[in-house]
Amino acid sequence: MLIVPFGNGLLQDLDFEKSNIAEQVMSEIASILPRHIGRMLEAYLDEEVTQFLGRKHYQRRRHAKHKTISAQCQKCQSQERRDFRRNGHYSRGLATTYGHIRVGMPQLECKCGGHVTYKSKTILPYQRMGVDVKAFIEQEYKNGASYRQIKAKLDERLHSSVGLRSLNKRILALGMTEVGCETWEKGSAPPVIRMDAIWLRVMFQTGVKEKDSLGRERAVKVARKVPILAAQAVWPHLGHTRLVAWMLAEGEDYQSWQRFLEMLWEAGLTPENGLKLLATDGSTGFEVAYQNRYWSVPHQRCVFHKLKNVARDLNFSKTTDLQARKQFSTAFLREASKIWQAETKYCAKRLYETFCAKWKDQQPDAIETLSRDFEATLAFYDVQADAELHGEYWPARFLRTTSPLERMFREFRRRFDQAIVFHSTAGVCATTTQLASRFS
Repeated sequence: MLIVPFGNGLLQDLDFEKSNIAEQVMSEIASILPRHIGRMLEAYLDEEVTQFLGRKHYQRRRHAKHKTISAQCQKCQSQERRDFRRNGHYSRGLATTYGHIRVGMPQLECKCGGHVTYKSKTILPYQRMGVDVKAFIEQEYKNGASYRQIKAKLDERLHSSVGLRSLNKRILALGMTEVGCETWEKGSAPPVIRMDAIWLRVMFQTGVKEKDSLGRERAVKVARKVPILAAQAVWPHLGHTRLVAWMLAEGEDYQSWQRFLEMLWEAGLTPENGLKLLATDGSTGFEVAYQNRYWSVPHQRCVFHKLKNVARDLNFSKTTDLQARKQFSTAFLREASKIWQAETKYCAKRLYETFCAKWKDQQPDAIETLSRDFEATLAFYDVQADAELHGEYWPARFLRTTSPLERMFREFRRRFDQAIVFHSTAGVCATTTQLASRFS
């Protein structure tokens, strides 16, 4: 028999004749961990009471200094700690990732015989899950696990059943607001901000109630598509990006974008703090809001979206088959994309003029789309030139498109597609908060 001291416990009865000795060791450790964790928590709780009362076990009340504390007697309303004494423990359960443990919670009694209530910092009032379980739930939800998948993993760890309602309550608490935004001080703001929106479906109450088949009154809801407006910061000289702001909005109209831009401005994303360029896909609502607030910051129209719109407006005869259309579109867009690969703004304009002269008769609609707001797609050249004057090189790929933000949205879209439709804005905010933390 092997006996290994483990605090006040023992690891024993390990049969080395068997081949699964490693499994025996881990099983034995797992069986005693909850008990020892409970003892450690009790030791911390008792030490907390000692600090609370100002005296150790078996010391007289008169040996403690006078002090008014937050605890209060429920009978005489006293808050003088010299009036209080220890009064044993009561048993309480706590779920941890190591299993379900029992903890002896200290009790206090007043000299008048009344019960004393106080809030422990080690284990909070009504807390039934440890902070490690809460962190586990948050991480699993962030990784895309469903409620039932999280429940199955917790049930296996805790050897008990966790309610879906409890999980829902804790996850919804992660996103209590419909916005998220970092703040920036003078000189610390990122030089480039990309902005775009991702759409999802949410259920909203109509104010009408109807009875179901069992005669219960149910609120009537309707699904509506709403966007999340997002801002991604870019440090071109470092090649670093991160999500810095998001907001659940009613739409991509002027009012929604105005609210979002005002939030960014108040958070310190201003030209005075270092902002040099805004890159967007050219939403109509954004254009109006931009002129009201960020008019002094250069605005870069996304080149990718420009080419996408050009491809949409290509004209083909009815006899042109699909394969031929794809080949022509690819060649046309490849030639058009060379405009923004030019070394200077002047060269880009010359390539643009040559390209338009070549195709304006064959593809008038596509050329008209290309010409619309074309100057806005060249804004990055001026920003690049200004950076060079300060001894920095900013690669064009970080300035001319919002494609990296679109790629980040793939993970958002995957989670939103899993949900199909959210039944409340609280669920949207909780999910977005968790996703945003991965890219912040």
